[in-house]
Amino acid sequence: MTAFKPLDVLFNPASIAVVGASSNPMKLGGRPIAYMQKQGYRGTIYPVNPKATEIQGLPAYPSLSAIGQPVDLAIIAAPAAMVEETIREGIAAGVKSFVVFSSGFAELSAEGAAIQSRLREMCEAAGVLLLGPNCLGAIDIRNRVVASFTTAMEEHELIEGGFAFVSQSGALGAYWLDMVFQRGIGVSTWIATGNEAGVTVADAIHHLAHDPATRVIGCYIEDIKDGPAFREAARAAIAAGKPILLIKAGRSQTGAAAAASHTGALAGEDARYQALFEQIGILRVNSLLEMGDVARLVLMQPAPTGSNVGVISVSGGAGVLLADELDEAGFRVPPFDEATRARIDAALPDYVSANNPLDVTGGVAGDSSIFGRVLDALGTAPDHDSFVLFIGLMGSISADLSQSLVRAFAKAGKQVVVVWIGARPEVVAELERNGLPVYPDIPQAVSAMARARDLMAGQGRAGALEGIAWPPPLPSPESCEPRSEVRAQDFVRTHCALRFPTQKLVQTPDEARAALADLSAPLAVKLQSPDMLHKSEHGGVRLGLSSPEEVAGAVADMLAIARAGNLRLDGILLQEMTPVAQELIVGFRRDPVFGPLLLIGRGGVEVELRPDRAMAYLPMSPDAVEAMIRGLASAPLFTGFRGGPSGDIAALARELSRLGDAFAADESIEEIEINPLALSKDGGFVALDALSLHRRAPPEPQAATSQCPVDSEAAAG
Repeated sequence: MTAFKPLDVLFNPASIAVVGASSNPMKLGGRPIAYMQKQGYRGTIYPVNPKATEIQGLPAYPSLSAIGQPVDLAIIAAPAAMVEETIREGIAAGVKSFVVFSSGFAELSAEGAAIQSRLREMCEAAGVLLLGPNCLGAIDIRNRVVASFTTAMEEHELIEGGFAFVSQSGALGAYWLDMVFQRGIGVSTWIATGNEAGVTVADAIHHLAHDPATRVIGCYIEDIKDGPAFREAARAAIAAGKPILLIKAGRSQTGAAAAASHTGALAGEDARYQALFEQIGILRVNSLLEMGDVARLVLMQPAPTGSNVGVISVSGGAGVLLADELDEAGFRVPPFDEATRARIDAALPDYVSANNPLDVTGGVAGDSSIFGRVLDALGTAPDHDSFVLFIGLMGSISADLSQSLVRAFAKAGKQVVVVWIGARPEVVAELERNGLPVYPDIPQAVSAMARARDLMAGQGRAGALEGIAWPPPLPSPESCEPRSEVRAQDFVRTHCALRFPTQKLVQTPDEARAALADLSAPLAVKLQSPDMLHKSEHGGVRLGLSSPEEVAGAVADMLAIARAGNLRLDGILLQEMTPVAQELIVGFRRDPVFGPLLLIGRGGVEVELRPDRAMAYLPMSPDAVEAMIRGLASAPLFTGFRGGPSGDIAALARELSRLGDAFAADESIEEIEINPLALSKDGGFVALDALSLHRRAPPEPQAATSQCPVDSEAAAG
């Protein structure tokens, strides 16, 4: 179990010192004081500045030690050159936590990194918290703690609620604050971790997982250094019913080094992060806007119990557009049941039919009561799991319409979403105060519904992982030793029952001729060398050979290739060729951040041209592996598509689960790849090629020797 840092003193301090305090509320050292005085912080604030006796109406002190009282939190807004000594003094004076705004540390230079390392060691040794350096700070809304200089606090009042945010970027964190306060979303806690010399994103998420005021966690990350801690914190939050909506920067593979295997190329850094998010139930979003849209729906409305949606619109065209969007997003818009239709018919004018989508027409502009009567008649329509209501403009009767919505749906117990194009701000505020989220356009609303559904599905997957212990990651090796196909086969054969073609390993053309008595043509002839992993590109593979002369000639040619290239040689492999219907790639790889993972995708020569893959971290149960395979877009090709052969996916999953357990347990192996794992025309799976990369053991330390020769007799005497 990871030892997470307890953050209570950071978010609920009884006293706060501000080092580098300023009388100017626009300066870094002045903003936290001004913000907390404005927002009603109830603890004691100690401005620290040796050049002042009073700052913003408060007595000022020349140093932390001069305060003479216990201090729970010290905010440091001083130059970087002063930070180390200030923290040393603060620790001696009994300060329990520090927030360091100052920049000029690991983000700047090697010298700055060395100072930052000393800050971390000093705080860890003293058992005090360190947030930063180079951070925008932290805010706790309930306690009115604003240990931050963000300009997002200039024009906003704190709105208390259930949305929390953790960010590795101060600027993105500030944009998030401005967005949620503008939209009236209540916040519990906000934290920007900066250089993470002390408090990390994982620490913050773990704190929020146990924070009763937090219901949804937003997160922005650029990289994770401690994968197990992040995973454990995220699992704790999701297990507590607190979904995580996350933005991960760095999707591009620009500049990434090509790996020696297809697995390495496909399992790029971003793909490995995405695999973790999907496996443990984190919902990845693409923007702060999307994060806010999903959070509002989750915070205000219950999750739907199914995919049937009732659509009510004041515009027939908008109703059709909604139905189209919902259908494309995987929802259904079925007819209302007979009892509901009868109630709606009684409430509607004669010229309107009780269909779904339900068009109440623009007639509501002349008689706003139509809308209310329809909503009352609709009730909660037992055959429908959620409702979307579309309104456009209607400014003069907006109060009547919003009151009708609140009366009919504020406590419906089913998910309700409002799309109101051109809605007045006060109407939006009134509806959202009553738990009805309002979206300015149709695609935005339906996208929020679909992502909230994805979030619910992800939480279901996370529940299935309860009790699983993931192997720890290993540091990236300095170098790896590749093994040829036959050597990779040895490991696979030892640990699972995957089938390989009938084959013989030979060393000479004469051995090849003799081996033909035990093999059935046509044959594949393959050069086996750890120095030639991709054999077909270098003349190391010949296919469809039948006669002794062809086979012996191919063996002779490959031996010549090995000699010319000075290749290490395990021999030449003769394999019976298998009639192939479809191909998979299976790869096991060690991620240095999160640990060993499994990749499964469509294989063969198109593996990198048209990637269709799934990844997850080990260990994986047979059921989980089977779900991965069946989740591929190409999965129908392996289960009898259009009369083709149907493989035993469940049996394959059992063997891959066993192989994954063995790979995870053997720390000497960096990677195993089986490509292709072919579905033969007889319906069996056959491993047609394999490779493995093994970690080179570090060199043994040499015994110390003298720089000068020593006379042994003199030394003995």
